[in-house]
Amino acid sequence: MTLFFRNSYSTLVSVSYIKRFPNCPEGWLKRGWWNIGPGATVAVDGANVSAVNRFWYFHAEAADGAVWAGPVVTCVTNTAFEWCLNRCDPPTRNEGFREFDVNGFTNYTVNLVP
Repeated sequence: MTLFFRNSYSTLVSVSYIKRFPNCPEGWLKRGWWNIGPGATVAVDGANVSAVNRFWYFHAEAADGAVWAGPVVTCVTNTAFEWCLNRCDPPTRNEGFREFDVNGFTNYTVNLVP
Protein backbone atom coordinates (compact mmCIF):
# COMPACT_ATOMS: atom_id res chain seq x y z
CA MET A 1 0.00 0.00 0.00
CA THR A 2 2.27 2.71 -1.32
CA LEU A 3 2.60 5.70 -3.61
CA PHE A 4 5.52 5.36 -6.03
CA PHE A 5 7.13 7.64 -8.59
CA ARG A 6 8.95 6.09 -11.56
CA ASN A 7 11.44 8.18 -13.52
CA SER A 8 11.07 7.22 -17.19
CA TYR A 9 12.91 10.38 -18.21
CA SER A 10 16.56 10.64 -19.28
CA THR A 11 17.85 12.76 -16.36
CA LEU A 12 17.48 13.05 -12.60
CA VAL A 13 13.98 14.14 -11.55
CA SER A 14 12.98 15.68 -8.19
CA VAL A 15 9.41 15.10 -6.99
CA SER A 16 7.06 16.59 -4.40
CA TYR A 17 3.42 15.74 -3.75
CA ILE A 18 0.26 16.79 -1.90
CA LYS A 19 -2.16 14.44 -0.14
CA ARG A 20 -5.27 14.69 2.07
CA PHE A 21 -4.27 14.96 5.71
CA PRO A 22 -6.92 15.72 8.35
CA ASN A 23 -4.36 16.92 10.93
CA CYS A 24 -3.64 20.02 8.85
CA PRO A 25 -6.04 22.96 9.27
CA GLU A 26 -6.88 23.04 5.54
CA GLY A 27 -6.87 19.22 5.29
CA TRP A 28 -3.84 18.81 2.97
CA LEU A 29 -0.14 18.01 3.48
CA LYS A 30 2.70 18.69 1.01
CA ARG A 31 6.01 16.84 1.01
CA GLY A 32 9.18 17.02 -1.06
CA TRP A 33 11.77 16.32 -2.44
CA TRP A 34 12.72 12.87 -3.69
CA ASN A 35 15.54 12.67 -6.23
CA ILE A 36 14.94 9.83 -8.68
CA GLY A 37 17.55 8.71 -11.19
CA PRO A 38 16.66 7.68 -14.76
CA GLY A 39 14.87 4.32 -14.75
CA ALA A 40 14.47 4.25 -10.96
CA THR A 41 11.30 3.97 -8.86
CA VAL A 42 10.95 5.46 -5.36
CA ALA A 43 8.31 4.85 -2.69
CA VAL A 44 7.30 8.21 -1.20
CA ASP A 45 4.23 7.39 0.94
CA GLY A 46 3.33 4.12 2.67
CA ALA A 47 -0.40 4.76 2.88
CA ASN A 48 -3.21 2.87 1.18
CA VAL A 49 -3.51 5.60 -1.42
CA SER A 50 -7.23 5.21 -2.16
CA ALA A 51 -8.04 5.22 1.56
CA VAL A 52 -6.29 8.59 1.90
CA ASN A 53 -8.11 10.21 -1.03
CA ARG A 54 -8.98 9.48 -4.64
CA PHE A 55 -7.12 12.57 -5.89
CA TRP A 56 -3.50 13.42 -5.13
CA TYR A 57 -1.18 16.07 -6.65
CA PHE A 58 2.47 16.19 -7.68
CA HIS A 59 5.11 18.52 -9.04
CA ALA A 60 8.35 17.27 -10.62
CA GLU A 61 11.44 18.97 -12.00
CA ALA A 62 14.16 17.39 -14.13
CA ALA A 63 17.83 18.32 -14.00
CA ASP A 64 17.59 19.52 -17.63
CA GLY A 65 14.75 21.96 -16.85
CA ALA A 66 11.72 19.81 -17.82
CA VAL A 67 8.78 20.29 -15.45
CA TRP A 68 5.62 18.34 -14.66
CA ALA A 69 3.20 20.88 -13.21
CA GLY A 70 -0.48 21.74 -12.96
CA PRO A 71 -2.98 24.37 -11.85
CA VAL A 72 -2.86 23.82 -8.07
CA VAL A 73 -0.31 26.41 -6.94
CA THR A 74 1.40 26.39 -3.56
CA CYS A 75 4.80 27.31 -2.18
CA VAL A 76 7.72 24.91 -1.92
CA THR A 77 11.30 25.27 -0.83
CA ASN A 78 14.45 23.93 -2.47
CA THR A 79 15.25 21.68 0.50
CA ALA A 80 13.28 18.77 1.96
CA PHE A 81 9.95 19.79 3.50
CA GLU A 82 6.79 18.36 5.06
CA TRP A 83 4.25 21.13 5.63
CA CYS A 84 0.55 21.69 5.81
CA LEU A 85 -0.62 23.17 2.51
CA ASN A 86 -0.75 26.85 3.55
CA ARG A 87 2.62 26.88 5.34
CA CYS A 88 5.32 28.82 3.49
CA ASP A 89 8.52 29.32 5.50
CA PRO A 90 11.02 31.43 3.53
CA PRO A 91 12.80 31.03 1.27
CA THR A 92 10.05 29.62 -0.93
CA ARG A 93 8.81 29.71 -4.50
CA ASN A 94 5.37 29.01 -5.94
CA GLU A 95 4.91 25.91 -8.10
CA GLY A 96 1.95 24.26 -9.78
CA PHE A 97 0.89 20.73 -8.90
CA ARG A 98 -0.81 18.28 -11.27
CA GLU A 99 -3.76 16.17 -10.13
CA PHE A 100 -3.80 12.39 -10.49
CA ASP A 101 -6.56 9.90 -9.76
CA VAL A 102 -5.59 6.71 -7.89
CA ASN A 103 -8.96 5.24 -8.97
CA GLY A 104 -9.44 2.82 -6.07
CA PHE A 105 -5.97 1.27 -6.12
CA THR A 106 -4.17 0.61 -2.83
CA ASN A 107 -0.78 1.03 -4.57
CA TYR A 108 -0.21 3.59 -7.29
CA THR A 109 2.75 4.52 -9.48
CA VAL A 110 3.10 7.89 -11.19
CA ASN A 111 5.23 7.34 -14.29
CA LEU A 112 7.21 10.46 -15.20
CA VAL A 113 7.59 10.45 -18.97
CA PRO A 114 8.63 13.25 -21.32
